[in-house]
Amino acid sequence: MRRAPALLLLATLGASGVAAQTTSPTTPLGANLEQFNYPYPLHWFATQSQGAPVRMAYLDVPPSGKANGRTVVLLHGKNFCAATWQDTIAALATAGYRVIAPDQIGFCKSSKPGGYQYSFQALGALTRGLLEQ
Repeated sequence: MRRAPALLLLATLGASGVAAQTTSPTTPLGANLEQFNYPYPLHWFATQSQGAPVRMAYLDVPPSGKANGRTVVLLHGKNFCAATWQDTIAALATAGYRVIAPDQIGFCKSSKPGGYQYSFQALGALTRGLLEQ
């Protein structure tokens, strides 16, 4: 029982040391992730959607291995970026595929228009426009 106060004191001192540590300053990434570098060159698709001008950021990565003449389009879920596919893009490009990976409107480096109606139809139409350009 005599050790309990000493152990309590040590635990308190250890915890206060953790609380006193400072974290390193972070740089804000920006609303359009201006301070976040993508692993491949970024391209832009400018168009109109719902009466507003929008810009869709996308990656268009050529094959790094022997080209097989095929293209793969990688679509991310909401709250993810094209850069999330970095390892998959590398593997597909090495296997000879051209890889296209867009940032959907409203996410990551793409436009974020106010009052935009996000729907699968809108996102699908924009992706189709990108691929047909």
